[in-house]
Amino acid sequence: MKKILFMLLCAATAQAQREVQFAQYLVNPMAINPAYAGARETFHFNAVLRRQWIAGIQGLPVTPSFAMDGSVANGKIGLGLQGLNDRFNFNTAVFGTIAYHYNISETQKISVGALGGINALPVLGFANKILASAGVGVYYEDENYFGGISMPEILKQTAMYPSGLLDYQRPVFVQAGAKLFLNDDLELRPSVLLTKPEQGKIRADLNALARFKEKVTVGTSIRFGSTSYWQGIAQYDLSKNFRVGYVYSSKRVEGDSPGIPSATSGAGRGIHELVITLQPNPQQ
Repeated sequence: MKKILFMLLCAATAQAQREVQFAQYLVNPMAINPAYAGARETFHFNAVLRRQWIAGIQGLPVTPSFAMDGSVANGKIGLGLQGLNDRFNFNTAVFGTIAYHYNISETQKISVGALGGINALPVLGFANKILASAGVGVYYEDENYFGGISMPEILKQTAMYPSGLLDYQRPVFVQAGAKLFLNDDLELRPSVLLTKPEQGKIRADLNALARFKEKVTVGTSIRFGSTSYWQGIAQYDLSKNFRVGYVYSSKRVEGDSPGIPSATSGAGRGIHELVITLQPNPQQ
């Protein structure tokens, strides 16, 4: 029974290969917008270990992913690299990112970016199908506000998958947020993310991150749409260069994809993620 349920899960998520990566945008903004690469003007590395929990199923795999970015040419060019080994959806992906940052003024910056990479998918259980991937984005930031629009997957591709047909999802993301410096010790960043799937209705994420004494970050995200869920985030800076964090999601975001039934309807489930961040020369 557990094996059958696990195979149903694989079939249900065959069309949602990138949702795992997209869901990490609060700890890795480059996941949904390539224009963010190098925006911090310093090298930044994130590693995430993702574990799904579903009542009645033991030994579900851990999905590791990473993202790194930095800037060159006096901060005008951003370069990034992302990788994902999704052991739940049987997908391995690597993406390179480049962005150009233009300073409108001393406090205003606009960026344009693009990504390219590959997805390696099992076709018959022993061979891999390599599919190209490409995306674009625009990002704006100043002292008090930030936002962007992006389409991290612009290619339309279809491939046979062991449990069904893989159809690339090509969502459009629109993000807007504010930086509220409440006092010398507390900064609040409320934001909203609108997502328009290629098929289906627009969904909205309402987010809030609070940073205290440049040491502790806590936050939450609530999604409204065809499938609603919430996230809780906690991060602690062990030093100026090293941060650890934990993210809990109330349910599988992959189930948001249109036309995909929930194979675990009614079952207790959730996502646990361990986040490790390295920033050798932090500027902000």
